[in-house]
Amino acid sequence: MDQMVMRTYHDAKFTYQDEYSKRPVEQLTSYLGHTNHLYFTDPCWIEDNVSMIVTSDRDNRSNLFSLSLEDSTLRQLSNNTSASRPGGCFSQVNRCHYYNTPETVVEVNLVSGEERVLLDVRNAAIGEGAFRIYSRPSPNADGRYVIVALSEFDPADDTRVVFAYSDFHRNFQRKPLVRIVRIDRESGELEIIHEDRCFITHINPSPAIPHIMTFCHEGPWHLVDQRIWGLDILTGQVWRIRDQRGEDLAIGHEYWFIDGERLGYHGRSKSEATTMDGGHIYGHIRWDGSDCTEQWFPFHSTHFHSLDEHLIVGDGTPAAVFTHQGVSEPFIQLFRWNGTAYEGPRVLSYHRSTFNDQHCHPHPRISPDGQWVYYSSDLSGYANIYRVPIGNFDDLPVLTEGMAPQHT
Repeated sequence: MDQMVMRTYHDAKFTYQDEYSKRPVEQLTSYLGHTNHLYFTDPCWIEDNVSMIVTSDRDNRSNLFSLSLEDSTLRQLSNNTSASRPGGCFSQVNRCHYYNTPETVVEVNLVSGEERVLLDVRNAAIGEGAFRIYSRPSPNADGRYVIVALSEFDPADDTRVVFAYSDFHRNFQRKPLVRIVRIDRESGELEIIHEDRCFITHINPSPAIPHIMTFCHEGPWHLVDQRIWGLDILTGQVWRIRDQRGEDLAIGHEYWFIDGERLGYHGRSKSEATTMDGGHIYGHIRWDGSDCTEQWFPFHSTHFHSLDEHLIVGDGTPAAVFTHQGVSEPFIQLFRWNGTAYEGPRVLSYHRSTFNDQHCHPHPRISPDGQWVYYSSDLSGYANIYRVPIGNFDDLPVLTEGMAPQHT
């Protein structure tokens, strides 16, 4: 174990009024580097939800920090020396956070301030061939296991320039051998629980059921035959969640509701998935594939998040800086379930993010108490973290077509 070098920063918080919703928006971070919250599916809340784990570029390195939501103090948690931007998932049970480099899975103990390597693929017993880590390491609900996906390494990867989604279509066509492995946190024992020649990502254990997780067949949504899969991490059994066979439906961005029993997801018809035509679908379903509920509504969002089915937040589309790039709706949007349909969207704030790589995706997420929406945006140049109170849904303006300013 290595004792980490701890640094503390204090970013000046800035509050302004959103020009559309009139809500106060708090910019929680400000630094000459990118700062973003973790991926919206990944546990990040710590210290009784008064702090969250974030990724930030400081001193020419990307590291994990705890961000105080009250005074914007950032305390360094990781000692990452690789060129990668660490993310990962927090385990409430064992008070540890898990992140990865391309070759290692690292555990950060938030109590002791120590970190240790749980897996190094360069010397692990994972079968023939070379592998790289291709998913965020995710602890299961009781904290006993950490689950991660390992992808067959292509030497050509070291000779190509890397940028946002540079390998997305390539990996879908290449169909690398992917192994989902289970690491025993105490013993370090590693076991392969599922493998396939398929582009596999989005490793998401249930936050409530220790032996249940989901993963996805990744790629362009309109080309993927079956997106969401369930996996029993003890037996290796797999099953389809929201069976897509025989349907003109492209779905994805699945995430667990706070109850750990149900998943939310969104999408649109496959035939219209590459255009902005047609409606958008939002659905939720139990982990075993039962109790599926879906609703169609207008307006496209890139990501959705919610605590349950009653209030969902979407992030619209990237900001189209020039009109020839298309009409954009770069708003944080709210939808409310009225018992028969979703009302909205109502505009919560104007994020104006470019979506240039993951740290600039807004990835809005509702706080555990249901009072705030947190998101990332590079509207002022660097990505920073923002939050806005949800307040009264009915007081928010209705999103209308062409509401965002279009620039020439």
